[in-house]
Amino acid sequence: MTDNLFFLRMSVADTLKILSENWFLQEPAFFSLLCQQQLEENVRMECAFRSGQGKIEYNPLILLHKNYAEVEQLMRVEMIRLFLKHPYERQPEGCSKEALSIGSDITIGDGYCMLHKDKLPVHDPGFYHLPLGQYYEWYAKQIQGQKQESERDNQNNQSNQSSPNNPKDSEAPSTPHPSLYDNPADKDKSQLWREDELQRQRINDLINRTTDWGTMPAEIVEIIKASTQARINNRLIWKGFHSSILSSQRHLTRMRPNRRTGFLQLGSTHQFDTHLLVAIDTSGSISDSMLSDFYSAINRIFRYGVVQIDVCQFDAVLGTIEPMHQAHRIVNVKGRGGTSYQPLFDYIMLQRNDYDGLVILTDGQAPPPSANGIMVKKGDKHLHTSILWVCSDKASYQASHEWMEQTGRCCYL
Repeated sequence: MTDNLFFLRMSVADTLKILSENWFLQEPAFFSLLCQQQLEENVRMECAFRSGQGKIEYNPLILLHKNYAEVEQLMRVEMIRLFLKHPYERQPEGCSKEALSIGSDITIGDGYCMLHKDKLPVHDPGFYHLPLGQYYEWYAKQIQGQKQESERDNQNNQSNQSSPNNPKDSEAPSTPHPSLYDNPADKDKSQLWREDELQRQRINDLINRTTDWGTMPAEIVEIIKASTQARINNRLIWKGFHSSILSSQRHLTRMRPNRRTGFLQLGSTHQFDTHLLVAIDTSGSISDSMLSDFYSAINRIFRYGVVQIDVCQFDAVLGTIEPMHQAHRIVNVKGRGGTSYQPLFDYIMLQRNDYDGLVILTDGQAPPPSANGIMVKKGDKHLHTSILWVCSDKASYQASHEWMEQTGRCCYL
């Protein structure tokens, strides 16, 4: 039995070797990305392939039942997933492992299936009663919501069945069957996923220098190239406000050697202090999902050593400015009226505060701020604060970035 298992494992390894050789000739982009990954066997996982942490794991016990074409299609899916960097970035907070992997799969099934869409082993959004044309984070959050709703419905059904006096629910379920969210393979598929700036940059560098994309259509190549661009990168945002992130709190430590004497005397480390104001648009045009994205972006700040930021909500008026020392899971949202940036900029320009940076998270649906009837621009004598506009999505960015960039920098979530 052991000899047979060894033979089967070698057969799968030979198949992967042949695949790599074929890609060298036919799919140079896939081949280059595959060469960046460490290929490892893992017979304990429930899925055929999974990627993350700079490697691709495969289960030979699952693959030995598949022919070459099926193995090649499974590997294609993993390559597209890596090119989109789903294992290394863009992982929405509050989403389970299953929601992340299913969201990634249906994103690929929706728009990244190349010429073999009907053959790739992934479902499209319609399978989960979701519309086409959305983005990965949106799909992952919707799947998480469906999963939670299915769990509640299942509990209610069990409760109704245990109570004979309660009539059975005759309405059709609003979500797919709960078993769709309980596949062990979906949970295993994203077990290696972690935000990793180094891996993300390695893949972006490969995308930028690749000139031969093999059989991939030009539309798909453009989408992959666009994934290297301007979505919000929290680490780069705070680095851009380097003047306001000051290492002001010095602590002695034995864990770091003294620069002059080595370990003979105590070394020192510094914690970050910041003079940033983050303003969150809470007007009526901002959906609950947008607010969740805004606060998720803020919560990530504290992963980079920032001790405190000041946060305020605004709609047509400016709310109370409050210090924030740690990530918040529950937020009391106020406002929900019209939108005006003027009170916020009046405070920044006229109150002579000491903020070095202002980050504004908004959908851009308001007139530009002005001073004495003239639009505020970089270099105005009353504007001493660096401005970063963070738009809620790409559509908002495209509609507003021209005037926003006259005031400061601009990006989108």
